[in-house]
Amino acid sequence: PLNAGTHGAMTVCAYAAAIDLFTLLGGGPDAGGTWTAPGGGAATNNYAPGTSTPGVYVYTVTPLAPCAIDQSTITVTQNQPVDAGIDGAVTLCISSPVTDLFASLGGTPDSGGSWTAPGGGAFDGTFTLGTDAQGVYTYNVTALAPCANASATVTVAVVSLPDPGSAGVMTLCTSGAAQDLFAVLGGTPDAGGTWTAPGGGAHSGSLDPATDAAGVYTYTINVPPPCASVNSTVTISLQ
Repeated sequence: PLNAGTHGAMTVCAYAAAIDLFTLLGGGPDAGGTWTAPGGGAATNNYAPGTSTPGVYVYTVTPLAPCAIDQSTITVTQNQPVDAGIDGAVTLCISSPVTDLFASLGGTPDSGGSWTAPGGGAFDGTFTLGTDAQGVYTYNVTALAPCANASATVTVAVVSLPDPGSAGVMTLCTSGAAQDLFAVLGGTPDAGGTWTAPGGGAHSGSLDPATDAAGVYTYTINVPPPCASVNSTVTISLQ
């Protein structure tokens, strides 16, 4: 008689290395038998995760008559790997609405994962300005063993709006000295902006009553997207 061994089983991940099914048989099986795949087709002892079909593989040994054929099986369960996507980043304005960070992941992430905030605390995946801290948020997807869990990150930066000050008004004599328009702005404007003259042309911000026109001068501070630039004005009258 010939011995086909005893039944076995295994659970693999779809990206694992090829496995010799013969080594999973118990009971000291005799070599030289044949394998049948799930569904009844011919197979080999080489199971390639991701390519081979999971299910019940049958090992058969055929002795010389009148000894009986002997069979044993290997049951293969194959779990799929998970995908958390590719690390991403998003820049938000301090005035932006709530933002779903899942949309900032690259690739094709699986849904249904969980988020952790900077520092490791739980996070619901929706970033709220003024409540949540900027930093690195981690998206985690849990896999069925023996597949590995996956994670990816979204780095959140928040751009604060600068203060262009409040509108100012000044009346000058055409024979007077040049005036710094920045000093005419109200409030506490931030420096570093640019000026435009009435009509939209560039201006230095130093107004010469003898040569510059009366009208509205605009002070603009450019802000990186997605924020919009902010501005204030100084209205000049000349006598």
